[in-house]
Amino acid sequence: MSFKPEGIFPALPTPISDDGSINYEAAENHIEYLEENGVHGIVPAGCTGHAATLGDHGGENLEYDEHVEFVRRISEMTDLPVIAGDGMNSTQQTLELASRIEEEADIDAHLMISPYQNCPPQDLIIEHYETLAENLEKPIIAYNVPGRTGRNIEAETTVELARIDGIIGIKEASLDFRQIHEIGRRLEAAEDISFSSTASRGSEQEEGLSDFYFGSGDDAANHFVFEQGGSFGISVSANVHPEGVVDVWRLGFQEEDAQTAFERNRELRPLHDAMFQPGEKNPISVQYAVNLLGFDFGTPRAPLNRRPREDEEYENRTEIRNVLEDQGLI
Repeated sequence: MSFKPEGIFPALPTPISDDGSINYEAAENHIEYLEENGVHGIVPAGCTGHAATLGDHGGENLEYDEHVEFVRRISEMTDLPVIAGDGMNSTQQTLELASRIEEEADIDAHLMISPYQNCPPQDLIIEHYETLAENLEKPIIAYNVPGRTGRNIEAETTVELARIDGIIGIKEASLDFRQIHEIGRRLEAAEDISFSSTASRGSEQEEGLSDFYFGSGDDAANHFVFEQGGSFGISVSANVHPEGVVDVWRLGFQEEDAQTAFERNRELRPLHDAMFQPGEKNPISVQYAVNLLGFDFGTPRAPLNRRPREDEEYENRTEIRNVLEDQGLI
């Protein structure tokens, strides 16, 4: 396996111009900022990229054309590894989109959310990823985010996914610390795991598990995932404070200094919280924060097409500005 997901990979917001088109100049400027501050790769067209609205600006194939073009053009802006967000809510749609991205864009891996709305049970989640892995060339990182999908990928299922050739990791965004610990424990102690596999496959299982990478999908949990053996984070906060988030990874993963990584991530906690504010939905807050840094990202497309609230009930814009000032970012 050539691509190994280790490090911090910002989940990029998608900059939107006043006319609704994607602002590629702003995207390139932002990527340069991320590169200069030490990130290890980028993730276009994920949830933070509001991928559900890619296609809203037209094209012959409204479902895929803009999505594929966006990933392609972003991949041309950097020499860093690119993990393409291209999971859909059905197996066939995911396969069609991911196949086009492989044909047209220079990517290193796929990030594939589990099928939202359909909410398949655990055995069919496994079957979904097996089908994708069998039919795609690039490696796949599964993505567990039950707050968006309505279905948790359980720890046992994650371990079963780790045995599938072509599935190289999982982005774990359940914020369930007990589950995070259980995944880390089971991946480390592969010989004690049995889900639906036979004993005759034991040596193959251990080899597959050793090539499986555990990643954080929620910045507040980054330090804990690294303590449990995780190797990467797909991060929202790194769009704003890449150096700080990379610090947590360096301390927790490279130096294996769990206490200092925890303390550094605690310093960043106000930023992490400001990216997911009450009254908002990601990527509203991070897109506003990136604007404050001087990048012209506008607002997300409808139905998230506004700035954070600043009214009698919420002072979200003020909170973001204060956090960026406190972190020395503006």
